[in-house]
Amino acid sequence: MPYQKYRPCKQWGKVNTRIFKTLYAKKLQERLPKFSVPEAVQVINTLFYLINDLLRKGVNCELFNGQIPFTDGIDQACALTKAVKRFGFPSYVLEKVSAKRGNLSERLSELILRGERYDPSLIKLPRKFDPALFWINFPVMHGTPMWKKRFFLQSVKLSFVLFVIWLNPLVIRTKPHIVIQSSTPISCWANEHHVEATRHEDVPIVAPIDPRIDLSKEDIYDDALVLPRISFPLHLDTVMWAREQDKRHPWTREENAANAIMFCFGAAVAEAFSRNFVASNKLKRPVVTRAVQLVHGMMDFIVFQLNTLNLDCSEANSIKNIVWIEHGKLVSI
Repeated sequence: MPYQKYRPCKQWGKVNTRIFKTLYAKKLQERLPKFSVPEAVQVINTLFYLINDLLRKGVNCELFNGQIPFTDGIDQACALTKAVKRFGFPSYVLEKVSAKRGNLSERLSELILRGERYDPSLIKLPRKFDPALFWINFPVMHGTPMWKKRFFLQSVKLSFVLFVIWLNPLVIRTKPHIVIQSSTPISCWANEHHVEATRHEDVPIVAPIDPRIDLSKEDIYDDALVLPRISFPLHLDTVMWAREQDKRHPWTREENAANAIMFCFGAAVAEAFSRNFVASNKLKRPVVTRAVQLVHGMMDFIVFQLNTLNLDCSEANSIKNIVWIEHGKLVSI
């Protein structure tokens, strides 16, 4: 059978593509007129809300979403969560990890090479800024951003999750990139004796700074708990995310660790609410969650044990939460 050559009809060539891009760019440049409040309403000086909004609760809350760094770092996060801090993990936990570690260095190098090899994306990167040579205007580069490169190192599909926790009225909102769930909850790192010993420990004091000074004000619209696979009998194990540093105003190690503590605390509260725990001075069964934060090659490991949902630090001899901190660990550059 003879093979007949033919030329397909070009319905969408490069000329049409150029015309479409030009028209679309002009459409994006069109600006809608700015809404101006009438003068009669400005004289009254009143706030108006959408009454027909079914999600609006009419309650003002203090929101933490990881956009503003904490002024006092780790101590401020512990004061907000009513937690006593422990630098370093317990020895019995490290012994179990070292026994199961195996050939970790080869696996880590393989993941790094895999992330560098199979990432063909070219995205406009933030302009480089050198605080010593601040007058130099560096050129804009294109490549793989830091936050996307870390996803390939994990070799796990991206997961978007929204945590909204309403607690006196404190809202913690985050979108971790990776959420690990297990069929059984994590066993408590601190036993009953260590939990009772927290009555005689003090939560870090940040006075005269208010611990909530860096929280933003917002209305509560949805107080329902949002978790992945919430209909399945699963428990939150670990939340992992990567954060890109600002070139001009980079966060310090203390501020990064405080951000990880707050998100780990939010995961613990979400797990407690999913188990239908009631806010009390002491939980019958503490909740343990873990968090891993990656910022410019530095990793922060946080383990939070939620012993109480009462965050009033003024009560004397009360049960406190416990947080284990390993921050600023260099992995790769």
